Amino acid sequence: MDSPKENDSPEVAQLSEIYDVLKTDAKTIVDDLQGGVRMWREAAGANAAAAGFILVLALTTFRYGPAGPEGTAIIAAQLVLAVVLLGFSAFGFRKYFELSRRYRGLFQRAEKLG
Repeated sequence: MDSPKENDSPEVAQLSEIYDVLKTDAKTIVDDLQGGVRMWREAAGANAAAAGFILVLALTTFRYGPAGPEGTAIIAAQLVLAVVLLGFSAFGFRKYFELSRRYRGLFQRAEKLG
């Protein structure tokens, strides 16, 4: 964009500067944004995997761990942790799909440009 006019408000001048940066670094910005969106998917998958490992640990503790109230408390803590991780995973996947849907058009246009 051209330099801001003298009678433009400060907000318009700031937006003009932002648009200039966006125009100059558009490919890098889109790549960074796409990486951030993928990060949500990867973090959600890691939380789901960790929850699965903790569920296996809870089953192992149930089979081979201490009996009585101590074993029950350990298994309960493991199950609570697994549920919390599954909640984080669900939130992360929801956020990933929301962001990928929101920016799909932008990502497709950037792919066409090379």
